[in-house]
Amino acid sequence: MKFALEQLKLLSLNKTRPVIISDADEVILHFAHILSDYLRTQGMYVNFVSYALEGNIKYIDNDKPVDSALFSEIIDDYFDNYVEKQPLVENAAAHLKNLSEFCDIIILTNIPHDYADRRRAVLTEAGLTYPMISSSGPKGPVMKAIRKMTSQELIFIDDISNHHKSVAKFVPDALRIQFIANRHLNSIEKKSEFCHHRCHDWSHIEQVVRGYLNK
Repeated sequence: MKFALEQLKLLSLNKTRPVIISDADEVILHFAHILSDYLRTQGMYVNFVSYALEGNIKYIDNDKPVDSALFSEIIDDYFDNYVEKQPLVENAAAHLKNLSEFCDIIILTNIPHDYADRRRAVLTEAGLTYPMISSSGPKGPVMKAIRKMTSQELIFIDDISNHHKSVAKFVPDALRIQFIANRHLNSIEKKSEFCHHRCHDWSHIEQVVRGYLNK
């Protein structure tokens, strides 16, 4: 959180433009099926019967759940080896480009800070040259800091309900859009009670944003 706030100090927002704050994993970048590829190399697999990793990551040889104490190590090793291998979600770049014509865009991603520059490089190479803030934990406090930087509309896009809950608490006036790129995860996760819209592709996201801003 502290490091994210330090990164925000380096941003300069256009005070006349709305701001879109978008997550990366499962919103702009595919995550779940790439994680599955990685886990198989470690003798593990993930069976998403709920929108959580705990209890769903298991060992292939005995089908026992992996101890949650190992999750941090697993995620670190995953990003170290796979951060450049996550493909863009279909049409994300094109629709963000469209929206950037009348909105500032910030990518707010929960990723270990050691891998943040590598993710920035991936996004930049794909043409997504928007500022990226690496963070951890609930996103409401970071959104509150962004709110202090502008009086314009804030639009928050994320897949995880707890982040929508956090943003609803700290910046209740932000438009909150839930989007889950992975089809299986999208099918098993109900709409967050803390979001305003549940979208199923980037075309729908752009439509919702334009309607909200009357563009």
